[in-house]
Amino acid sequence: MKKGYRTGSRFYYAGFIIAICSLIAAELIWIPAPLRTGGGVLWIEMINWLYYVLALIPLSWALGAGRMLLLTPRLMIRSLRVAITVVNLVLAGLLIAEASITTLLAVLTAAAVLVIIDMLVSGRMERGRAPWRTIIWIAAMALILGILLVPTGYSVTYPGMTLDMNRYAHVQGGAEGGEIEGVLVFDRPAVLADRLYGWLFPQYDFLPVPKDEPPLSETYAQVIAMKTDANRVAAAIAMEKAGIGKGVVPDGIRIVAIVKDSPADGLLQAGDIVDAVNGNEMRRVEEMISYMTESVKPGDQVDLTVRRAGATVSVTVRTVPSDQEATRAVFGVSVQTEPKLDTPRSIDFHEYIAHLGGPSHGAMLTLAFIDQLVEGGVTGGLRVAGTGTIETDGSIGMVGGIPQKAYAVSRTDADVFFVPIEGEQAARSAAPDLRIVAVSNIDEVLEWLQEHKSEAQGK
Repeated sequence: MKKGYRTGSRFYYAGFIIAICSLIAAELIWIPAPLRTGGGVLWIEMINWLYYVLALIPLSWALGAGRMLLLTPRLMIRSLRVAITVVNLVLAGLLIAEASITTLLAVLTAAAVLVIIDMLVSGRMERGRAPWRTIIWIAAMALILGILLVPTGYSVTYPGMTLDMNRYAHVQGGAEGGEIEGVLVFDRPAVLADRLYGWLFPQYDFLPVPKDEPPLSETYAQVIAMKTDANRVAAAIAMEKAGIGKGVVPDGIRIVAIVKDSPADGLLQAGDIVDAVNGNEMRRVEEMISYMTESVKPGDQVDLTVRRAGATVSVTVRTVPSDQEATRAVFGVSVQTEPKLDTPRSIDFHEYIAHLGGPSHGAMLTLAFIDQLVEGGVTGGLRVAGTGTIETDGSIGMVGGIPQKAYAVSRTDADVFFVPIEGEQAARSAAPDLRIVAVSNIDEVLEWLQEHKSEAQGK
C-alpha cells in the first residue's frame, strides 16, 4: 500500500514540476522567436503545437489520484481522489479545447488545491505522523510558484515575436502573397522573476500599474475586441484600395474601455456604441469630443443613446473634470469611431495562442490583404515587417512597445521595418542597424515599396 501512495505522490510532484517548467518557458517564450522551418512556419505557429504539452499537468494529477484511489477504504479520502480525477480530466479537456484564460486559471487553481490536500493526507497515512517531507516540498513549490506568479505592482513589456500576416489571414480569391510580418510584444503584470529576467535582458521595461487598471478578465476582453476591430478595418480598407467594396463608413462611437470608479463605471459597458449625446447624433469620435468641449461643463449630466447587444438603451451619466484639462467635461471612457464596413469577400483567419489580441498588427494586415488582392503583389520580393494600428481613414497609429518590437525584428532577416512616425526614434535607438521607415498612412507604405521594389531583384 505504501508503494502505491509513493507512486501516486510522484505523479503529483511531476505535475507541479511540469507546471513550474511551463511557467518559466511561457515567460521566456520570445527567445526562440527567429526560429522558422524550411517551409516558412514561424515560431509563433509552433507554439500552437507546444501548447498541448500543458495537458500533461492535469493528466499527471489525474493518474496520481487514480493510482491511489482504491488504496484506502475511507470514503472521504476516496471521494477526494475521485474529485481530483474528475476535475483534472475536465481541465485537460479545457486545455485541449483552448478555453479562455480565466476559465483555465479557475479550474487549475481548484485542481492544485485538491492535489495539495491529498498530498498532505497521503503523507500522513504513509508515515502515521506529520508528513514533514511533503510539507517542505509543498512549501518549496509554493515559493517557486510565488516568484513566478505573484504580481509586483508593476507591468513589464518585453520582446515578442513576428507573425506572418499572409499566413495569419487570407482573403477569398486572393493570391498567396509575399513576406509581410507583423510583430508582437508581451505586456503583462510583472512578477518577481521578471526582475531577474530584466537584469539578464535589457529589453525589459517596467512601469507602475495604474490605480485604475481594470481586472484581468476585462483587459482580456478588451484586447480581443481590439484585435477583431483591427482585422475588420484592415479588410475593408484593403478591399477598397483593390477596387472591391466601399471601405469604411463611420457608424457611431464604440466604448472600448471604462475607467475604474469613474462616473461611467457600472452604467456603460465596453462594447457599447453611442449614437447620440443629449439628442445630438454622433457618428465620429471627433464629433463627440467637439460637442463635449463646447456644450458640456464638468458636473453636467449627459443623456446617451446607446446600442447594446442589438437593443437601443438610454443612459444618463454625470461628467467630471478631465485630469489633463480641468475645464473639459468627461465621464471616464476610452472610445473609438465604430466603422461600418463593406467587405464583399470572406476572410479565413488562422488564430495563434500567443497572439491574444490588440490592434498593433492592423497596418501590416492591411498591407497583406492588399498584397493578396493586387495582381503581382506589392512587396516586390522584399521581406517586410512593420507595426502600427490601422485607422478608419487609412492612417497608421502609434502603438506601445516600439523598442521591443524593433529589437524583435532586428533578429529576423527583414529588409525594412515600417513604424508610425511617433515611434521612429525609439525604434532607431533599440535597433540602430535595422532599416527603419517611418510612415503616417498605408499609402506611404505602398509608395515606398513601389519605389524600392527593384532592390529585391538585385539580391
